[in-house]
Amino acid sequence: MLIEIRSDVLFEKTITFHKGLNVVLGDSVASNSIGKSTMLMIIDFAFGGDSYVKTNHDAVEKLGDHIFKFAFEFSDGNLYFIRSTDRYKTVSCCDESYEVITEISADDYKNLLKDKYALDLPYTSFRNIVSLYSRVWTINLNQQPANA
Repeated sequence: MLIEIRSDVLFEKTITFHKGLNVVLGDSVASNSIGKSTMLMIIDFAFGGDSYVKTNHDAVEKLGDHIFKFAFEFSDGNLYFIRSTDRYKTVSCCDESYEVITEISADDYKNLLKDKYALDLPYTSFRNIVSLYSRVWTINLNQQPANA
């Protein structure tokens, strides 16, 4: 389970996740452009996705290259990683203080997560499994439904 994401570019420098449902929620007046979709893209980045860099590149253009530190909790202990926007095809494996121990390819990282989540499905990648459960949708609240 993803338990935290840290970055100096986040308003809250550490985002902590809890067991059960976690919600990315906007403000009380339903403001747009406050980072809800970007936060979901960052979570996807922690799960090995590349869309944060490839299709949501405006954050990198505005903020410059930056890093995310994230931790997962598994039954046999916690694992800590760092992934940067400039070297997103590489993931650093760290200790609990986020000191780098070694580096692995993003593909090896996704295979590691697939193994840790015990997703032993032949011919299916970790990203194919994760994409079934995570989506970032853009909704126009002023648009009428097609059958209205």
